[in-house]
Amino acid sequence: MLYHDCKGYTLTEIIIALMIGLILMSAATATYIAQNRSFVTQESVSEINTQAKIAHDLIANEIKAAGFAAPSDLNVDPVNGLAVISTPVDSTNGPDALTIVGGFRMIGTLWPAGLGPGIACPANIDMGSTQARVILSGTDAANTTDKRFINIDGVNYVEIQNCSADADGNCDSSTLTIDRGLSQAFPLQDTTGDGLCDTGRPVYLVEDTTYCVDNNLILRRLRRNVNAATCTAVAASDNDAIAENIEDLQFAYAVDANNDDQIDDQNGDNIITGADFINGAAVVNNASIRAVRINILARSDRPDPNFAGLGLPPAAIENRNHNQVADSLRRRWWQTMAHMRNQ
Repeated sequence: MLYHDCKGYTLTEIIIALMIGLILMSAATATYIAQNRSFVTQESVSEINTQAKIAHDLIANEIKAAGFAAPSDLNVDPVNGLAVISTPVDSTNGPDALTIVGGFRMIGTLWPAGLGPGIACPANIDMGSTQARVILSGTDAANTTDKRFINIDGVNYVEIQNCSADADGNCDSSTLTIDRGLSQAFPLQDTTGDGLCDTGRPVYLVEDTTYCVDNNLILRRLRRNVNAATCTAVAASDNDAIAENIEDLQFAYAVDANNDDQIDDQNGDNIITGADFINGAAVVNNASIRAVRINILARSDRPDPNFAGLGLPPAAIENRNHNQVADSLRRRWWQTMAHMRNQ
């Protein structure tokens, strides 16, 4: 008769093995959770750094370029003739907003009413009438609603009052009635030397651009027909979301109220410093703005468990006070100054 040694695991050994396995699994799970939280946190921080910085630079660059365009043959200073190219909306209990006039796009050429290419080209033709003919050179067009502001040669800023609109509602190639006479005598061009005018003066479509933060903490870049106070736009307007989770947008302004080509010394220390910037509500004449200080406060989209008890927003940015409650959200505050080179 054969006997086999059929030894197995005892109940105690099985329990010990299970306990060791559970401990190892728990350690692995804890490590995974910690690593995942760290990844999510770093991803969130990277996102607010990237989005906020890109938006911050975009606003600064467009402020610097506001209103540019003037041809050399007009013998005028390189300004676009706008009395106001920046309009602040100041708030002490919410984000600010700023509207600038920029985004120039050439939509065609200007001629005296009834004239066009091929006429004998005198030195100047005075287009002082409110009747002018615009010949478009591309697919863009003007109209009397959301594309009614045009700029002649980067010098005269006018508004279209009436035009012979085509079926699409645009003034594609027509005589326009504008809201004011053109004080500048615009020289027509003979580019081939045959004595005939080859092209009229360039006409730019002027698009006002507004930067604001909506109720969903989205920093928006709106163009044409917008309500800056509510950060909303009509359906026909361009509406671009340029950054998310923006908790605050604040502007301050350096002005030249006496028009002496020097930024006003607000505190009388004879040195131009950050203290010489004022809030938008204190700006009496928008055309006196010479520089803008831009502040963007971005936050993460979710709390960081490892940041418990921290995450306070700044006590104040410009003239807005924040409610400092520790919410474990990570934040980044960007600030820079942009000179309005053409105001």
